[in-house]
Amino acid sequence: MMMRSTEPKYRLPLNPEQIEILELLYKFRFVTVATVKDYFAESNPGMNVFMRLDTLENQSLIAKRYFDNYRLLHKPVVYYLLPAGARKLAECREEDDTDEIKVKAIYRDGVVREQFAMHSVAVFKLYNRLSEQYGGDMDFFSRSDQAGFDDFPKPLPDAYVMLQADNEATRHFFVDILDDDAHLIADASKKIKRLIRYGRSGSWVTTGSPFPAVIFVCNSDEASKRVQKRCEAALHKAWVFDIKFSAATFDTIELSI
Repeated sequence: MMMRSTEPKYRLPLNPEQIEILELLYKFRFVTVATVKDYFAESNPGMNVFMRLDTLENQSLIAKRYFDNYRLLHKPVVYYLLPAGARKLAECREEDDTDEIKVKAIYRDGVVREQFAMHSVAVFKLYNRLSEQYGGDMDFFSRSDQAGFDDFPKPLPDAYVMLQADNEATRHFFVDILDDDAHLIADASKKIKRLIRYGRSGSWVTTGSPFPAVIFVCNSDEASKRVQKRCEAALHKAWVFDIKFSAATFDTIELSI
């Protein structure tokens, strides 16, 4: 007896919101229902985010992951882009869009550690927070966006941010989230030392822009104060006085160095 295929013969084209969700997944690697809802809070506050994600999953363009004890510990379900979704996104982009979709980078998203996935969600959360503050004055480049930039520091920062407001000169920032309190100071020290070496290498000079200010985002005011103190000491010890630095939390971050 011949079995009928459960695969639909025809699918409706993706709507603008679904395409935008694919863009978000490519930009941030992992999202949750809550972070996508926050993203659309102003432009489409009544949108059923779960339904949009469910439709994309049913079309095998995205997938979701559940982490250990997610119900007991109230962990969110995370969604990520599949290679088929990346290829569909490339098809949906405008013909004159020169940003290349790099499918290879997302093949391991189904098996990466929970810490990496939740860190990616935190970067998306930070983007939503800054967008609420600065709107169209801000350009936010995630690690996926920075992959096409030459001569950026390695490893790449979580975000490279540009702010242009009120006819002022454009301000530039490297932003990193420090989400492991157990290794907070060690992580901050390593990152600031790498940026000191990068600044001294002269690689940024080729951009013609001032060296970006550095912002570390921590989980608490106490943590941000500890990081601030340690990094100021590292900059002073290295006799580096032209790198501006600050530590903040998600609630206190400002692009104002």
